[in-house]
Amino acid sequence: MAVVLHCNDGELRTSAPAGSTLLDVLREEAGLTATKPGCRTGDCGACLVLLGVRASGAAMPTYEVHHACLTTVAMAEGCHVITAEGLVGGELGPVQRALLDAGAVQCGYCSPGLVVALTWAALGGVDPRRAALGNLCRCTGYGGIRAACDRLAADPPELEALLPPGTRAVARRLPARPAQALRPGVDRWIAGATDEIPEHRHAPAAHRQPTLLRRVPSLCRIEVEPGGLRLGAAATVAEVQASPLVADRWPGLAEHLERFGSPAVRAAATVAGNLAHASPTADLAVPLLAMGATVVLEGRHGEREVPLEGFFHAYHRTERRRDEVLVAIRVPDPPAGSALHLEKVAKRAHDDIASVSLAMRAGLDATGRLTAVRVAAGGVAAVPLLAVRTAALLEGADVQAATARDAGAVLAAEAAPIDDVRGTAAYKRALLVHLLLAAVDRWRPGIAAAVLLGDGADRPASVATAEGVLPA
Repeated sequence: MAVVLHCNDGELRTSAPAGSTLLDVLREEAGLTATKPGCRTGDCGACLVLLGVRASGAAMPTYEVHHACLTTVAMAEGCHVITAEGLVGGELGPVQRALLDAGAVQCGYCSPGLVVALTWAALGGVDPRRAALGNLCRCTGYGGIRAACDRLAADPPELEALLPPGTRAVARRLPARPAQALRPGVDRWIAGATDEIPEHRHAPAAHRQPTLLRRVPSLCRIEVEPGGLRLGAAATVAEVQASPLVADRWPGLAEHLERFGSPAVRAAATVAGNLAHASPTADLAVPLLAMGATVVLEGRHGEREVPLEGFFHAYHRTERRRDEVLVAIRVPDPPAGSALHLEKVAKRAHDDIASVSLAMRAGLDATGRLTAVRVAAGGVAAVPLLAVRTAALLEGADVQAATARDAGAVLAAEAAPIDDVRGTAAYKRALLVHLLLAAVDRWRPGIAAAVLLGDGADRPASVATAEGVLPA
């Protein structure tokens, strides 16, 4: 069945299978070749497009930046797709002009995606440097790109200058996107597809139309409920970042999630998708474990709730049955006086998979002892790890250097890292211990220095682990 896409200043009719990528359809059927094939895994930004969705009653769509290589035809249906061609009128627009004037264009392969990213920033009031974090450039160098970003930040363009008249006209008459219903046990389901497409990019495109979880309104809400928050399974990472409900209860989480992929990945990746894949380095799983989250599964026989630590069975294996959908994540309010400390170490500061990550929730009672302690780690076991024995040792403790050393040794023993491209097992275990010390130092300032440097009265820095002794 043909699908009609609202694209730039007109319509694009395609009979491509529902699972075909928007990148291939734009290039091969529409001849819109400014959208470039690069990594095809959402890592380079060469294929970026804008996807606009108009809410009922809104005058204009709200646009997000997306990777065309990670967006299927079915996902784009009902949206306004804007490619780099759709941003060009009779002359260069303000984004193109800023890049040209700053010397930020050379071979031009990455330039269309960068133009799209910076246009998204201007449309949404986003810092241009933040918007460009997912765009790689191999020949121009980043100095010119930074200069162009600074120019756009100092003099933000108006909407009329960003979108040519024909593209604006399509945006104004875009219909509200129709909703879908969830039918557990019946359909094939797709959320953001940021894991699904790279994992199966060499498989034939699926012909069967899936249920798109982002089209099910109840799954996209972030709501207050008695005792905490309910995160809809299809809420995106970007929506969690932007939610004042989340920020009010868990300050610091939004800033930490800035290191979750790129802006385009966060606009598509969903809360449930990050958990359902059962990856040991899942960026949301680690803080959610420390926060005490549970998952809600819905199937033919109704709903059931499972603690997140019981949801992960093994690498890429979870508690979810074949007929069930993960529909929500419940996050309890933090205990009074407690806070969340988050750490992530990766080869790149942004848009990279963690080598090791750690989250610790804790508070201090009236006597200065740690309370409500939960510790979780990523990249050090087959699944995201809830360090129960480490938390038990710290709970109620008046933490001194010896206590912190003991907690590091217990955590090192609870972990089971492996050698891989992100580091050796010994490196990851040592790093994990150091991240725990950084976390404990939040509540007991100076404790990390006392352990790692020695405090005169204390013995020199070393931490016992299951594999021997790790020096500082």
